Amino acid sequence: MLSFLKLYYSQGGEKIELGEKEKQKIETLHIPALRRKWQILTLQIMSTVSLLLLLKRMTEIYGTCSDNNSETWCPSYEHTRGLMWLESNEGSLLIPDFLLGVNQSGLFSLLGPLVLCIVGTIAFERFWSSSLELQTRIKQGIAAVFGLWIIVPFILSWIIATFRYGLHFPWNSNDSMNHIGDLFSPLGLVLEFVFLGIVFAPILVGLVGIWGLSKRAITWSVGYYIIVIAFHAVLTFEPIVSEVDVGLEALPTQIGEGTMFGGLVSPLASSLLGIAILMLLFLETGTAAIGHMQYAASLPEESKRDSEYVRQFNNVVNSHLVQLVVVITMVSITTALALAFDDLMISIVGILEGTQWTGQVKESLELQMTYGKVISAGLFIIVVAGLRFVIPWQIVSGYIESGISKIRS
Repeated sequence: MLSFLKLYYSQGGEKIELGEKEKQKIETLHIPALRRKWQILTLQIMSTVSLLLLLKRMTEIYGTCSDNNSETWCPSYEHTRGLMWLESNEGSLLIPDFLLGVNQSGLFSLLGPLVLCIVGTIAFERFWSSSLELQTRIKQGIAAVFGLWIIVPFILSWIIATFRYGLHFPWNSNDSMNHIGDLFSPLGLVLEFVFLGIVFAPILVGLVGIWGLSKRAITWSVGYYIIVIAFHAVLTFEPIVSEVDVGLEALPTQIGEGTMFGGLVSPLASSLLGIAILMLLFLETGTAAIGHMQYAASLPEESKRDSEYVRQFNNVVNSHLVQLVVVITMVSITTALALAFDDLMISIVGILEGTQWTGQVKESLELQMTYGKVISAGLFIIVVAGLRFVIPWQIVSGYIESGISKIRS
């Protein structure tokens, strides 16, 4: 009986060892296997969620016009106004309303275009992964469809009108014998995609960059959002609005009192800080997933199957996830402190009673305005940079990293 149990347990131990060896052999660093790893999927999902949340925040802050009339158009970061203006001029839209988000409000106006972005992302990924011959055929097919769409209705309407009214030129003062407008029938579809692209182009390109593994697309998406914010700031600048008013609703010139997160930031500053953090998170997680897979793809074929390389890769990606959470948290806290640094300066100046400029600084409106917060952040950076002569930041960061490693172990 004892010999049977020894034999059973020895065989069980051998099975466990064989199972672990088979698992190590199965886990490789090839791109198809890496796409299924939970660490890589976590980075890509975090990047996708931050991109969608960034769209929501951008439409809430930069998607309003000074005129509340929905039938008028202004160059805001919102697509339904432009499409409704196009519908009022053209009569009808070629794309269904539920896909455009027209006559809907809130998040429901974004669902249809997001579905189009997801379909476009899958289509672009399939297109790029196909052969050059198939890509050429697809391009030729699309060009042929547009060509037929332009020419066939024009010719048919001209022929039918010829039987009714006799032979005539396709351009005529009589609307029944004027067929030039049929040549521009695809222009309506192009304009619909233009109004959609103003808002959803960075979403489509960002999704292609995340799941199609393109750092250039992710960087382009972030750059697009920065340009949108810059254009909004320029077009709502008071001297420019006094000359040319395009109807955009300007952000408040004063940031306001800090009422959130322990009095550090105001609601407006919190919204702008949220956009910056989401943009940073989208860029960092998207490019990190691509960078890790690029490193694995550059390894020799033997190293991709080596269990030691696989273990080191897992350690690097796991450490990156922990560091990502820590860095994003520290960036949020330090940015909030930088925005509230002017309050600390006023408090310090308030202690110096009896000076001539104490009251002037305490009652200064400039520090509560946008450029006052920029000054506050700049002074915060100078103070932190000066503290390196007092506080050994490298030793502090070393203690933090050693603490994180102990927690992980």
